[in-house]
Amino acid sequence: MTFTDVKTYFQTNRASAAELPWHDTAPLTPAELRAVRASLQTFQRGEGTGGAHLLDLARAYDVPDYAAAMQLFIAEEEGHAEMLGRFMYQQGIPRLHTHWLHEVFRTLGRPLGLEHMVRVILTAEVVAAVYYRALAAATPSGLLRQICRRILHDEEMHLAFHCLAIRQWSFGRSRLSGWLWRQFYRGLMAGTALVVYVASRRTFAAGGYAVGRFCAAIAAEYGRLESMQRLGGLLALRNADELMPSPASGHAGACPVASPLISVPQ
Repeated sequence: MTFTDVKTYFQTNRASAAELPWHDTAPLTPAELRAVRASLQTFQRGEGTGGAHLLDLARAYDVPDYAAAMQLFIAEEEGHAEMLGRFMYQQGIPRLHTHWLHEVFRTLGRPLGLEHMVRVILTAEVVAAVYYRALAAATPSGLLRQICRRILHDEEMHLAFHCLAIRQWSFGRSRLSGWLWRQFYRGLMAGTALVVYVASRRTFAAGGYAVGRFCAAIAAEYGRLESMQRLGGLLALRNADELMPSPASGHAGACPVASPLISVPQ
């Protein structure tokens, strides 16, 4: 995989985005709203973070296809925020203008440059991958499940894109330095997961993610990312069967299967 491959994938993915069933305007019940309202507000705000500083850093890296791919990545994240925001509007859920968790991540992401910022983004996206599975399982809404499916599909290339960059930046780093940074980012991952679980516990609980299952899912997701960051690690995109809960594991509802596993050149 190269940054040119990633850029081309993002362009194709954007052009082929399936229309979501926005006609499905069935209101959530009061119990369903209590389960998902606060977490939807938080994650909708987080998806629409804006990316001017990140794009400036990517352009300063002086690899044109990397900067172009980063711009497309930011556009997809903003598209996710708009999808969630549109659903929230239909359900009468107001958007947040700010959120303390979003401000913490903005503060964490800025000081140490591009690689650190990308690693902070990856930490957030690991939690998001588990969150959207829980959200899909927590609701019978066909529209919301389709939104979760679309976001999870898009996030697969986001993860691969950032891991590709990290393993290039890590080339030539000493073993000790690499080990120390791994421990730092594992600690960041653990702390972030704990904070997000507490803040969105109603959604995780409604989706069948008690603390044990949540921690196991985070550990599995993060372990996969660490293997993708190693030279020679497999960069591949999972399909919907691997990403979305089956009706048996959560609420019944439409959960169409995406295309088979998408492999990309190494």
